Formats: sequence, C-alpha cells, structure tokens
Amino acid sequence: AIGSEVGEVLLYYCYCEVKDPEKLCAWQKALCQHLHLTGKVRVASEGINGTVGGSKVATRLYIEVMLSQPLFKDILSQDDFKSSAGGAHCFPDLRVGVFKEIVPMGIDPKQVSYKETGIHLTPQEFHREVEQYLSESRQGQSDTILLDCRNFYESKIGHFQGCLAPDIRKFSYFPSYVDENLKLFENKRVLMYCTGGIRCERGSAYLRSKAVCKEVYQLKGGIHKYLEEFPDGFYRGKLFVFDDRYAICSNEDVISACRYCGTLWDQYKLCSSQHCRQLVLACTSCRKKGLTACCPVCQEKELEVTSGASGQALKEECECTKRRPRVPVEHISQGALGTG
Repeated sequence: AIGSEVGEVLLYYCYCEVKDPEKLCAWQKALCQHLHLTGKVRVASEGINGTVGGSKVATRLYIEVMLSQPLFKDILSQDDFKSSAGGAHCFPDLRVGVFKEIVPMGIDPKQVSYKETGIHLTPQEFHREVEQYLSESRQGQSDTILLDCRNFYESKIGHFQGCLAPDIRKFSYFPSYVDENLKLFENKRVLMYCTGGIRCERGSAYLRSKAVCKEVYQLKGGIHKYLEEFPDGFYRGKLFVFDDRYAICSNEDVISACRYCGTLWDQYKLCSSQHCRQLVLACTSCRKKGLTACCPVCQEKELEVTSGASGQALKEECECTKRRPRVPVEHISQGALGTG
C-alpha cells in the first residue's frame, strides 16, 4: 500500500520555463495528495523545487510520473532526485504553492537567471578540487575560495574542511553578502556548494554577474550527492535538512557544541519559547537543567506576538536575532580558510 511502507524523503529541483505556474501547482498538489506525500513544493515561472516524504512505493511512483511529465521529460533525470531515509512523518503537512522564485534569493529571476550559472562539477571532480585546494592552502599558495552557500545554522553542524561559511541567517541575504565582500572574491577561483545544488544555481549566477572572479564552480547535486560517493570525504559532520529530522548523518564527526556548556553536540531542537522558531544546540544535561532556549530573552519570558497595521501577526525579535549582523564583512586570510 502507498501509505504503509517505511519510506524516504526526496529532494529535487528543476529549472525550466513554466508558462502556467498555477496549472503546474494544481497538478503537483493533486499528485502528492494521491500518493499520500507530505512536504513542500515551490512552483514558479523559472521551475519547480520540492522536498516530499512518503513510502518507498509512493516516492518511486512520484519520480516515474515526474520524469514522464512533458515539461520535465527532457530536463529532469533519475539522478536529479536525492533520497534519504524518512517518510511522510518528516513533515507536518503538504504545502504546494506558486512563488516568484523556486528558492528565495530575493532577486528577480529576470535580472539574475539560472541560465548564467557557474560550471557544474561532479562529486568526483569537486572532491579532487577540494583536495588540491587544501593542499595548496597549507602551503599558502591557493587562489581558491571554498564557499558554503547555506545559512549559519546549517554549516555550524557540518561543512567541508577549509570552507568559508558566511554567518547569514537566510539565503536572501547572500546577494548582500557578496556585495559587501566583493574584494574577497577578486581574482579568485570559487568552489561553491549547498545542500542539493539549487541555491548554487542562482547564487553562482549572482557572483558571476559581479565579474570579479577568475571562475565560479559549483557542486552538482550538492552535499547530498557528494556524501553518496564520499561518505568519509572532506565533508565533516551532519547534513542539515529542512524537515523534522533536522539532520542526516554520513560520518561520526561532531563539529558543533552545546551553546550552554560547550560539550560537543549537534542535535538541534526548537527554542522552547512558544513563538520563537530559532534552532538550539543544547545537550541533554543542560536541557535537564531547564536550559532550552536560544537566548536569555526567550529563556526568561515568552516572546510577545502583536498585530501590525495590516493585521498580520508580528513576533517580537529575540535577543540573539537582534544582535546578529544581517551581513558580515569578512576579515579572513586565505591561509586561515585552508586549515579548517
């Protein structure tokens, strides 16, 4: 039965021209409901981006139908779907909608198109590039930057050795990060990576549009595909995922710490304040002591929710969010990058 088998989570995206996003959205929603899939699917005029969970029977059928859909038939392939252990229980519900972008970078797709993306490297090619980069960096000779395109809470629990991991909270801050740190990228070869590859598509296009780099490369299929081939490679720690699992594991390294006591810890839980959505690294021992929030403001009081002029609910920002610079300016030597 479609809904009974132990299942998996699929991650995929496809950049293509969608003439009728609303029609594709309705079809996609009906398909997911029919297969009892949960998850999130974004549709836009520039393509589709999905993460869905269900039984293995359901996910296999989903892939078959997607590959036979005329819109994706000559673009999407079996290899474009990244799978991991999970199921429908990994998501609270099914959300399918039409958006301006299939990944929220905050830049009009007409201004920075996925068609201007960087050079795609297979996991094997990327592995060799990282190996060479680390070797050259130890000798202080590298002209390469290994750039993590994800958010700070993702890279905190897992990243490639020697990477530059921007301290940004949202991908929509990435363009500003590039603008504020353009000198860092001047005359550099940039190796970019993200979870499944989608953020690198337009992230690399944006960086290329600045015309300061020697060349921009990106990891095809993202960390997901790299770990399938190199589970004990240069990526250390866990891979953050945007569902109720929070992370999937390929090696035993723990590279992050409990925010309260500093012991090695990489298991996220939501802040205990009712209205806060920040993720917290708090070890079992500290949690037993009642230390379960992201910052003192959340620990000591419930954040207030008020209504704005439009009637939309507005959440009071917690202390750690207020203190965090929106876009950091890097002051890093190349030698420091290659030793991580």
